[in-house]
Formats: sequence, C-alpha cells, structure tokens
Amino acid sequence: MKLSILKKQKGASTLFISIILLIAITLVAMLSGKTVLNETKITANNYRTAQAVVAANYAMDLGINYFDTGGFDRFEPDGGGFTVGEDGVADVVIDINNDGVIDGSMGVIGQKPGDQSLTSNDGDQTLSANLIFDNTGCGATGLDLKSGMITARGFSDDQLAERTITQCVGPLGILQNDGPEQPLVAQGQVALTGNARIINRFTSTTIWSGGKVTIGSSAAMETYIRSETLSSVSASGDDTLDPNNSADRARLLSTDEDSDTQLVSNRKLGNGLDIIDDDSSLDTLIGIEFFKNFFMASSRAELKLQAAGQVYNDIDDAKNDTSTTPDTITSGLVWVEGDQQMTGGTIGSIDSPAVVYIHGDFTLNGGTIYGVLYVAGRYQIRGNPVVVGSNIVEGTDVSASPEEPAESPHVWGVGTISLIYWAGIFSDGTNNPTGQSTVISGSWRDW
Repeated sequence: MKLSILKKQKGASTLFISIILLIAITLVAMLSGKTVLNETKITANNYRTAQAVVAANYAMDLGINYFDTGGFDRFEPDGGGFTVGEDGVADVVIDINNDGVIDGSMGVIGQKPGDQSLTSNDGDQTLSANLIFDNTGCGATGLDLKSGMITARGFSDDQLAERTITQCVGPLGILQNDGPEQPLVAQGQVALTGNARIINRFTSTTIWSGGKVTIGSSAAMETYIRSETLSSVSASGDDTLDPNNSADRARLLSTDEDSDTQLVSNRKLGNGLDIIDDDSSLDTLIGIEFFKNFFMASSRAELKLQAAGQVYNDIDDAKNDTSTTPDTITSGLVWVEGDQQMTGGTIGSIDSPAVVYIHGDFTLNGGTIYGVLYVAGRYQIRGNPVVVGSNIVEGTDVSASPEEPAESPHVWGVGTISLIYWAGIFSDGTNNPTGQSTVISGSWRDW
C-alpha cells in the first residue's frame, strides 16, 4: 500500500516539474520573440533612417552643385510654364544637368515629397527628398540669391523616416571691388591707331593707364561717356537705370556710339578728362602686384586652381558652344594658358558673363567677349571685336624667369574695337558666376 502511494507521488512530481519547465520555456520563447521583434524594429528603423540620410545627402549634393553651376534663379514663369531667365526669385523647378529639361521641383518646408520632388531610383528602392533654398538664411540679406541656406529633407522609401540637413552657401570672390571702374585699364602705354570706340555710360572715365595714352596718333579713335541728356528713369519706373532690366541694359550696353553718349576724346579734341594716363600709382604696380590689385587671389597659381575645370590651352576651347541644345555658355572664371589669338566666336553672354584670364600675350582679331578680359602680357587689337565689360592689361612677360615688364606699348593695334563698359557686371546679377560659389565652413547641420 505504501509502495503504491510513493509511486503515485513520484508521478505527480514529474508532472509538476514538466509543467514548470514548459512554462519557463514558453516565457523564454516569448521573451526571445519579443527581443527579436524589437531588434527587427530597431534594425528596420535604422535602415529607414539610413535611407533618409542618403536621400538628404543626395538632395544636398544636387543643391550645392545646382547653386554652383548657375544659381537658384535660372527659370521664370511663362504662361503657366517655365522659360530660361532670371526673375529675382528662387526657382520652383530645377534642371539638374543643364540639358534644358526640368528634372524636379523645389520643395516647400513642411511638405512631404510628391510627384514633383527629387527622386533617386536604386533597384527596387525609390528614395525622395525636398530641396529648399532660403536667401534670407545664414545671415543673408535676401536682396539677391548669391548666398543663403540650402535645406535638404530626405525620406525613406516608405516615407516613415525623415532626416533634415542644412548648409550655408555663398560667393567665392574673383575680382577686387567687383572689377575696375573703367572700360580699359593698362599698366603701361596705350597706343591704339585704329577706329576704337570706348564707351562708358556708367562713370566718367574711359581709360586708366600707368603710361602714356597717345590717342592723337589715331585717325579715328574716340571715347564717349554717358550723355547728360540720358534720362535716369528706368524702364521699370525706378529713379535710376537698372542693368538687370532688359530695356535699361540695352541702352547702357549699346555698341552704338551715338546712342545716349557724348564725345569726349579723339584726335581733334585730344585727351579729355575721361582719360587718366601716366598715373604713378598704377605705373609702380609691376607684375604680381598689379595682378593682386584686381584679383582677390594672392597668386596666379591660386587663381588657376580657382578656375578648376575651365583651364584651357586654346582660346577656341573657351568659346560658347552653339552646337548644343540649349547653347552652352562659357561663364565664371576662365584661365587660358600661353599666347593666344581670337578671331571670332563668343565667350560669355549678357546673362552669364565671364572673367577671362590670358596667361600670355593676346591678339583680339574678332569675336565678342562678355565680361572682364584680363591680359597678363601685351594686348593687340585687330579686326572688329567687341568687349562688353572691361579690359585689364598687365603688360608682363610671364615667360621670363623671374617675370619682368613686357615691351612697350602694352596696348596697341589698328582694329576697330567696340569696348563697352559694364559696371557691376557680376554684383548686379542675382546669381554668382558659374563655379564661383562655396559652402560656408562649419555651417553644416544634421538633425
């Protein structure tokens, strides 16, 4: 009897222990499942966050590149669509690769991406982002679009995760004080004997030279300044003529010497008050010192490095390419190595001027240059060229070691150049010259 009771008790103990073990195993399995589930959620969230970070960085890279290759004011509304042209307002659409096709839309703060947002397809994933440009951010005045803050908001492929990064951007200076105040500046003698037309409708000087300007030896060279009868009321109704207004700009930059001008100097009248020559303050600036008086770079090597992808060995390679659609316009800083001749074609445009640095002697036989033409060596003018902007002639033999002044005169020729001064050629525009903007160090924010 006792033996039977003991056997029954042993079975109960086994059953009790088995139940305890089963409960323990169940609890462990449940805890393990919960842990795995949490780990899965954490991994998924991290993956989504990584996607959002990638998308935000993608948008920021596009934004910085877009800003540096033409600025955020390239298109203007036209009957519900968009046309190429600056209107003083940040674009609501963007052409990422400059092929004339709209690739995406600028985002709106607080708005998640839709059909018009930037997207990047990678296999089965489609990441999206919004890109916002604020020209009042980072201490910018908001008066132009040359500086400000870029905000990029990236989203995961399911749009559950979001990351936002910001970066301040601004101009990278090229010219001291936005360039000279005269159409022609030369370190040494100016001896043009052709039919040059030098016109300045902005200020009262046309030539500034450290040497003698012998205008009397020319049969038909003439200089002009703005006519006293030229109305100061702009086409837009303001009190002053606005170079950004197309109608005003056409008047200010006209190549017609009889339009809104008054004759000041020629062979009969002699050198007028518009010509400053034998200026000792300019004559004493030799070589690199003359260079630094006009460029913000401290050396020629620094300027060449700043030109980056626009360094050429042939002036023909620097000209606008009209074989593309739309036309490819050369703008920003252009460095051309060695002695050069230009016989035609165009560099720059009214909307996209260029700073053309010639590291050697330069013969201008024809063609048109919009911007600032800087000749490190001697400058010869032939044919019928047009320069809208300014000419600066250093007159240095850069091939010598060390560099030394070139043979005089530094500016000469029998050509019929039309040299039209354009004040504020870069500061008046809403955008920076192509390739001449930079991110502000230390301004990156990621949250």
